Amino acid sequence: MAGLTDRLEADYKTAFKAGERVRVDTLRLIKAAIQRVAIDKRKDALDDQEILQVLSQQAKQRKETMDAAKNTSRQDVFAQATQELAILNSYLPQPLSESVLHGLIEEAITAVGPNQGLIMKYVMAKAAGATDGKTVSQLVAQRLKRA
Repeated sequence: MAGLTDRLEADYKTAFKAGERVRVDTLRLIKAAIQRVAIDKRKDALDDQEILQVLSQQAKQRKETMDAAKNTSRQDVFAQATQELAILNSYLPQPLSESVLHGLIEEAITAVGPNQGLIMKYVMAKAAGATDGKTVSQLVAQRLKRA
């Protein structure tokens, strides 16, 4: 299976040749964000796990942009952010269901004990971009209150 870097590059070339303006612009922004992170980490290239983190950050930014655009009645910005988010989501793994997250949390508690920080680290490593930290944090806090 080709890595995310190869897939992004191939999709960029295909979109460029097809004249898909929004897709080209979005992929260009993604590639720039990946390059910035690579430079910050003093690496030539990022592995797939690190790229997934960048994609998750970009998706989160688009969601925040959509919320702000909705509150200020900027339909043009909202529409663009929605299109970009759809493109980003095509590269991210499917979100984990709440029941799967509960299972991972129970597994983490068994492995590392009832320490919220260690549980978060364990679950986020296993989830690998398929969930956000805020959701996991809330679920872990709820579970630890019941213990």
